[in-house]
Parts: sequence; structure tokens; C-alpha cells
Amino acid sequence: MADADTILEFIRDEADLEDDEVTADTSLFRDQLLDSMNLTALIAFLEEEFAIRVKPMDIVYENLDTVNHMLAYVARKKAGDA
Repeated sequence: MADADTILEFIRDEADLEDDEVTADTSLFRDQLLDSMNLTALIAFLEEEFAIRVKPMDIVYENLDTVNHMLAYVARKKAGDA
């Protein structure tokens, strides 16, 4: 399973969303599909799944609002740039 699909599956399960309600470009927080409790679970998932540490200052829309933003953020973290 591709990384995007893994994250999407987690989000759909966590927020009880249907497949057509969320894509890799869907704004999760601006569109209020996820809340602060979901955010906590999402961060824990990303840290475990991708072996990264999400710092408090990294919890911003630019890193976590869409699956594509998350993938870019994870790639930067793994490259040591974030």
C-alpha cells in the first residue's frame, strides 16, 4: 500500500469518513473533517508509521492539512530538513 493510501485509510477510519469524502488534496482541518482529538491521533500515527517525531512547532496547516502536505512533511523529516 502506498504511503498516501495508508494515511487516507487511517483518516477515514479515525474520522468515520467514506472513501469519496477525502482525497490526498482534501483540506482536513480547514474543511473541519478532523478536530483536535483526531489531530492527536494523526500525529501519533504519523510518528509510528514513518518513524519520525512531530515537533509542536511543526503542527501547522502547511504540514498537516492535506495528505499531500503530510507526505511532503514526512519526506522533509526523513531527509533531515525539518
